[in-house]
Amino acid sequence: MQNHPRFVIFLLFLLLSSSPVAAGWITDAEQLAASGATFTWSDTEAKTVKIFLEVLQPDGTWRRASLGSGFLVSPAGLFLTAYHVMKFCLAKHKADDGLAINLDCSADTRARYRARVAGREFDIEIVSHLSEMESTRGKDSHTPDEIIKQRDFVVGRLKSTAPTHFDYWRTPDFEESAIDLKQPRADFHLTPLMPPRRVFIVGFPKGRDCVVSEGFLNLTEKHRRGYFAANYKLYAAGYLESQGIAAETQWGISVANHMSGGPVVDSAGYVVGMVVNGNQESAAVISIENVLSTFFSRTKDAQEKPAVRLTPSQTPLYLRSGDTPLPAQSAQAG
Repeated sequence: MQNHPRFVIFLLFLLLSSSPVAAGWITDAEQLAASGATFTWSDTEAKTVKIFLEVLQPDGTWRRASLGSGFLVSPAGLFLTAYHVMKFCLAKHKADDGLAINLDCSADTRARYRARVAGREFDIEIVSHLSEMESTRGKDSHTPDEIIKQRDFVVGRLKSTAPTHFDYWRTPDFEESAIDLKQPRADFHLTPLMPPRRVFIVGFPKGRDCVVSEGFLNLTEKHRRGYFAANYKLYAAGYLESQGIAAETQWGISVANHMSGGPVVDSAGYVVGMVVNGNQESAAVISIENVLSTFFSRTKDAQEKPAVRLTPSQTPLYLRSGDTPLPAQSAQAG
């Protein structure tokens, strides 16, 4: 990146440095209502997924470890989460793209994934993913430009033995051409997001129940593949005043371990993106357009029913299948 080198250096420090557990999260319905959000605390618990890995112990018991978060996007139980949260299930499929598949992540008799939503637990399957190279390049941490060039996300499904209708976060309509799938690793220049966008990040930090972190996204790039919330003053006081934002606003959004894969939503409850990295003063967010453009199409193929209906337009989206592969990837390296 050639422009705004200060932003890159600052974000690199924020996203890769360690920090203590963040304080000041929204943790109940009263606090959320006071924040001005129009969605409810019941929405956060019913639409956001906590993801575990259970490992069989020598004594026959299961030891459970929390891995991350996810969020529901359809009444049929489709959810989105980060690739790195599901990497153990995908260990034998690192080299492959899997489109409209059924990869059971809960069938292993020694190590299995489970998910919890609103007090209920479910088995998990992955229905769409990219290769490890396209998703994370096999790395556990990334610089800001790497995060945006990676597509660290998968589509999963909660499995239920009985017919279940799931609550889900609303996904706004968008212009399909906004994301260039032929050049997902194209270079970019960070620019201030105009205007800054107030959002809420929902997730399950390590050792905690559901929490909500709030703040502003204030950096993006031309194709809106992703956003950053960084503790960096980018706007003149007069401009903030014209947008109804206090000049003394604290920039950056606190994110803790295991919130990865959680939804980033606006005050009306529409998904803006997925959080994939961060710390006490920053957050890296993959845009929802990036995720949907990669795995869904407006062209009906092998799927008999639309997996997701965008709101408010109710535009049907269909899971891409092996018969409708992703556009050829550019040879341009990130």
